[in-house]
Amino acid sequence: MNSTNRAANRLLIFVCGLLLLVVGAAAAAAVLVPFVRDAWKDTSGQVTDQVAGWLEQTQLAGIGVSWLLIAVVALLVIAIVVLIVFISRQGRGHTGIALTDPTSEHGSTVIESSVAEHALKDALDAHSEFVGSHVSTYKVRRTPVLKVSVTCRRGVSPKDAAAIVESKLHALDELLGRELPALIQISGGFRARVTKTTRLQ
Repeated sequence: MNSTNRAANRLLIFVCGLLLLVVGAAAAAAVLVPFVRDAWKDTSGQVTDQVAGWLEQTQLAGIGVSWLLIAVVALLVIAIVVLIVFISRQGRGHTGIALTDPTSEHGSTVIESSVAEHALKDALDAHSEFVGSHVSTYKVRRTPVLKVSVTCRRGVSPKDAAAIVESKLHALDELLGRELPALIQISGGFRARVTKTTRLQ
């Protein structure tokens, strides 16, 4: 949950990873594979001459610089800007405020996210059905939303685990006097497989 589109995140990571993989594989092959190394030695001079010819033919009048170099530099600048924006947006979406009451004649009430997160986590950690839990707060469409992640022990039904989490959320809503939207994530994983089995009565 952050402020960037998941598909865009994965596409950018895939493209960058693919480019690095291709460049790395080509460099390794040019050094380690005799056939590729010999072929590169034979063609490197021709490639250099060809590139020099392109640069010579595409020089801009009065500048003496090829527009191909300008285009490459522009593409690199755009790529750097895109990566900076991508990096700066990672992790955003977290909010430190869980609840804000409108300002009245007596002032306003602000409840920090840590209050709701700690209260809910302490309540969930008291249940032996869970190996662990994590609670965080995000802002979705300008509305604080709790993300509750729990890791169940072996033998615990996801339906029963969800019922426990929902009961704690309802108790938190009663405590705060207002219902907070929440996303519940239930998982098992390695920690669940290596712990003893617990069955609900």
